[in-house]
Parts: sequence; C-alpha cells; structure tokens
Amino acid sequence: MTHARKRYARSRKGPPRPRRVARDLSVPQDELAWRVGHEEQGDRLDHFLMTRMPWRSRAQVHGLIADGRVTRNDEVVRRKAGRVVAGDRVAVAVPPPDEEVRHEALGLALDALVLHDDDDLLAVAKPAGLIVHPVGRARVNTLIQALHWLYRHGPRRAPGVLPRICHRLDRDTSGVVVLAKTTPARVRLQATFEGRDVEKEYVAVVRGRVGPDEGLIDLPIGPDDEAPLDLMMTVRPDGLPSRTRFRVLERFDAASLVRFDIETGRQHQIRVHARALGHPVLLDPLYGDGRLAWPDADLPVIARQALHARRVVLPHPRTGAPLALEAPLPDDLARLVEGLRGG
Repeated sequence: MTHARKRYARSRKGPPRPRRVARDLSVPQDELAWRVGHEEQGDRLDHFLMTRMPWRSRAQVHGLIADGRVTRNDEVVRRKAGRVVAGDRVAVAVPPPDEEVRHEALGLALDALVLHDDDDLLAVAKPAGLIVHPVGRARVNTLIQALHWLYRHGPRRAPGVLPRICHRLDRDTSGVVVLAKTTPARVRLQATFEGRDVEKEYVAVVRGRVGPDEGLIDLPIGPDDEAPLDLMMTVRPDGLPSRTRFRVLERFDAASLVRFDIETGRQHQIRVHARALGHPVLLDPLYGDGRLAWPDADLPVIARQALHARRVVLPHPRTGAPLALEAPLPDDLARLVEGLRGG
C-alpha cells in the first residue's frame, strides 16, 4: 500500500493515535530507537524497520543493517532476517544529513515572519520552498526545526516551549501556518482543525479566464491510482467528501486571480479541485504543466505554484474568541499579478 493510500485509509478509520512528547528538533537526530511491541513479536528485523521507517526502501534498510548501523539491545545486528522480541530496543544510527544544517539562519528569517505570538499559539507566514516538517529525505532545514531553534536557542528563547504543528502546507505553497506552544493548546487546536471549526482562505493565480464569478466545487477526492507519484490525488467517486468554494477576484488575458475557501482539508484539495474546474493553479508541477503560458512575454516569473494561504480564522484555544491571522501576498506572487495586469 502506498503512503497516499495509507493516509486515505487512516482518514476513514478516524483520527491517528497520539504521538509522543515532542523533542527539540533543532538538534539533528543521530539515532532512531523503538521498543518492540507484543504485536510485533517474532517479526523479521528488516520488516520491523521498514514499518518504522516507511520513507526508506527495503534496499536502504538492508544497507543500514549491513553497515552495522542497527543495534538490538545495544548490540550490533547484521542479520536482516533475524527476529525481534517484544521489549527489545531496536536502534538505528542515523547517517549525517546530506546538506548543511541551517536551522539558525532559517530561524532568524522566520522571526521576521511571525504573524501572532502569545502564550498558547504561534502563527507564521511560511515562505514558499520551505518544507513544514522532516519527511523522507528532507531531514533538516524545515520550518518546525527552525522554529524549535528560535524558541529553544534563538531570540524568542522560552524554556519548555517547543512549537507543535497543527496543520500543514505544501512545500511550494506560502502562507499562514498555525502552531501550538502548549499541550492543552495543541489538543484544542487539533480538535478545531479536525472539527472544521476554522476558516481557511487561499488565493491563487489559475490558468485561463474562469467563467462564473463564484461557485462551489463539491467533488470527492482520493488517491490517484494511475499517477506516477503515490502522493498525487484525484477526483474519484469513492473518494472522501471535499468541498471548495471559489470567487474570482480579477481576470487577466489568459489567467485569473481566484479566492478559494476550503470547507474540508484533503491533501492537495485546492490544486485537485482547480484542475477539475478546468483551471489548474499556474505553475503547478503535479496538477498543471508546471510552466508559464507565455514563454516569450516579459512577465515576472515565479519558481513555484501560484498558491498562497492568505487567511485563517479560528477560536483562540484559551479564550474561544475569534482570532484572524493573515499573511500578505508574498513578493513573487505580487509581482506576477502586477505583470498580468500589465498584459
């Protein structure tokens, strides 16, 4: 089962299990360790590791074992077919990251992009190109690691505060990201997002002149079984209910500036629904063609999909009062819009 299908299956079964207490992610991890559960008694070592590290292939897991990077109860294990026992401590010595760690520089940059900061929550304007959290090969230089540096070691240093992500944005989508600063706030904020008691407004430049001034896209979304990448989604009859409202803000010669308000939170929802509308997000590498429609025109070119999470409104986790968080249109999108206005 692919990662996208696993996420799809989990969304039908209910909320995920609670995670362990957060650690300081600004410090690069040099070891991953787990306790073998009773339900895993007798599993092969390589199979156990593959379930705990789904981002690594079977060959990579075998390579870690062959290189002596895997221990069981502090003893190096080199037999990939060896069996694990309930209660065993299995650990993997993590190889150093392939790229230079820049948590401090990213943290300082994010300090200038903070939209709101109080005792309970934090909101930042995430720049395009920044991954929200470590995943797969992206082990360092993510938004959450930079923020952990900022609050554990940087100018916003606050003992005991380790921001926790409450929702996500794609790497190349800019805009508002909300994080919790305490465990009670995180519980309430996650319930808010899961219960859809939050308003999320996006703006995007899409291909073509959208006909209706406004409308509702009510099409179910699920994994795209025919896509070359397992993270891609599509409209499908057996998908999860997905609703997106749109309003055209401005029309240009061959593009439109559109506001999208999502009533559900499916993976790539706006990008999938925009394509279904017949107007994919400009420069979208997965659901469009990933390039400008006017290659010879003198337009300000951006190097990412033209999608921005502009506004989030939610009840404050402590007071319940409405809290509006807004991220201004970033410079690259603003230049693109001005260029389109100029024809």
